[in-house]
Amino acid sequence: MGIMSGLTGIKQIFFGSLTTNNNTEPKKELNNYSFLNHPIHDTISFQKSSRNYTETQINIMHTLKALAVKLRLPDFYTGKPFDKGYKPTIEHVIPHSQKEKVAEKGLKNINSLENFVLTGSRINNKRDSMSLKEWYKRHPDYLENGKKALKKYEKINNPIINGKEWVEKLKKILNGELGYIAFTGRKNQNNLKDQKLSYVA
Repeated sequence: MGIMSGLTGIKQIFFGSLTTNNNTEPKKELNNYSFLNHPIHDTISFQKSSRNYTETQINIMHTLKALAVKLRLPDFYTGKPFDKGYKPTIEHVIPHSQKEKVAEKGLKNINSLENFVLTGSRINNKRDSMSLKEWYKRHPDYLENGKKALKKYEKINNPIINGKEWVEKLKKILNGELGYIAFTGRKNQNNLKDQKLSYVA
C-alpha cells in the first residue's frame, strides 16, 4: 500500500492530473510541481533539454516583453506593433543552439541582452536555428523592418534596460552575423552599407 501511494505521488508530480467534461476531450492540467512551472527553466518540450536562465536574465526578458506591449514596440522582423493581442517573444539573434560559440562571436552569454530582439511566437518558431544571413535571404523585407525597429528600441529608458546601450551592442552582433555592416547609425549608413565587418570591430 505504501509503495503504490508513493508511485501515485510521483505520477502526479510528473504528469499532472487529467480532467474531463461533457464537451471536451480529456485534457492535462499541470500542477504546481510541474517542471514547466520552474522559475528558472524555459522547457521547450519534453523531448528537448531545458534552457537555463539566471534570475537576472529572466528579469530582463520579462521587462523587455512588458515594455514591448506597453510602448507598442514593433516586431523586429515584421514591423507589427505589439499589444495585448499580439504578444512578443524573446528571439536570439545568434541561435541558442550555437551557445558554445558565443565567445568567438563577441558575447559573454547566449542569453545576453545584446543577443535579444522581439518577435511574435510564430515567426520565432519559423526561424528556429536558421542563420540570420539565410533568414534575411528568404525574407529580405525583414531587414528594413529591423532597422526601423531599432530606432524605436533605442528610445527605451528603463532602470533595467538602457535602449541606446542595448541597440549599440545589438548592432555589432547583427552585423557580425551578416558579415557586413547592415545596421548602422544614421550618419554612417550611406558610407558603410557594404563594408565587411568582424564581431570585434
